[in-house]
Amino acid sequence: MARIAQVYPHSDIPLPVTRLYDALAIVNYEIGRRLARHHEVVTYPKWVAGEKEIETHEGVTYRRIPEGIDRALNGLKLFDARRLFNRGRPFRLSPFYYAHYAQKVARDIRARNCDLVHLHTVSNFVTPIRRANPDARIVLHMHDHSLADFDPAVIRPRLADTALILGCSRFVADGIRRLYPEAAARCHELYNGVDERFLQVAAQPAASSTVLFVGRLCPEKGVHVLLSAMSEVLRGHPQASVSLVGPFDVSPKEYVDPHGRDPIFNGLTRYYSQPGAYYDLVSRQAAALGGRAVLQGRVANSQICSHYSQAGIFVFPSLWHEPFGIPVIEAMAAGLPVIATRGGALPEVVVDGETGILVERGDGEGLAAAIRTLLENPALRARMGAAGRRRVQQLFTWDRSVARLESLYDRALVSAAPAPAPAAHAQHVA
Repeated sequence: MARIAQVYPHSDIPLPVTRLYDALAIVNYEIGRRLARHHEVVTYPKWVAGEKEIETHEGVTYRRIPEGIDRALNGLKLFDARRLFNRGRPFRLSPFYYAHYAQKVARDIRARNCDLVHLHTVSNFVTPIRRANPDARIVLHMHDHSLADFDPAVIRPRLADTALILGCSRFVADGIRRLYPEAAARCHELYNGVDERFLQVAAQPAASSTVLFVGRLCPEKGVHVLLSAMSEVLRGHPQASVSLVGPFDVSPKEYVDPHGRDPIFNGLTRYYSQPGAYYDLVSRQAAALGGRAVLQGRVANSQICSHYSQAGIFVFPSLWHEPFGIPVIEAMAAGLPVIATRGGALPEVVVDGETGILVERGDGEGLAAAIRTLLENPALRARMGAAGRRRVQQLFTWDRSVARLESLYDRALVSAAPAPAPAAHAQHVA
């Protein structure tokens, strides 16, 4: 039995777990509860008013950390938008990003004498946690492509202090391995999963003409492209409808296309600088579909299965290079065919022509054609949906993912002890 700490500052995990919304909260919860079957696990979410600072659920200790001081410090991220920080060294890579949280967690981990510290995405926590816990093995688990996006002079020393580096997909892991070949042997993909309840959803795709999207309603998810495509689809298929499940939640463009290199985002800058403009665009597009589009709003993950069960087609029209896409495997587990874009990790998840159809990013005409193809062939929808469910059972369950994680932990625990962190790590990198 190992003593394991899971660290991620942004997630709210209320107990009992009925209101999980964001992907990383789901990942922390699902991994933690399974690890707790064989290990001692503590997870560090953020504290939200009305929640207990410390409590235990399903064998996991949840130690919540208030955000107050960090929220104030994080005002420095405004310097990113004003280009006062080096583009390759944004504020969220600096030692000041959630520094209070990192120090409190580092001390608590030391008091608990944890063997493994599993950091989700936030690489700047490596140094303070290493200093406070020199004998612990640090696992850095990336759910975005930031290690490949930013200055290697900042990232490389952090990777040297890790025993294990995980990417949520081969796409993410390969980006790390290419840029940091010296760390390649410690870098592995670890796919996200779904809980068993999604495999129990009784979707009947052949009987439904509802097109479903689940995720944040924001430019990089391509929601506007989907609604534009649906205006074309409805001309020949007036019985079809589209259901959009998720909140309007526009991230800063620096998180999506930090160096402004992806031409797919040309023309979308306005929606990042004025998030309300994107809300207006999507609302107008939905209203123009004459009652055939429904904006469902934010839905807790515990309630999401009913939306999958009523759909006939799942569409994930992401414009950016998606690191993974948990809603896609939830839909596949429920037995739905998936139309997704040919970018990032999505081709690893969706097998084109077998479990769904892949189209090019931003190709509205191709998206409309794929939706028409499936609407016109109920048997194909059922066949692809069944194939998708089998693929999830083989590759994308949390039980499978955590079993692989435990084997990777075993390797990390027997690896050579990490070298002490060099003093240079203390330098401000912004």
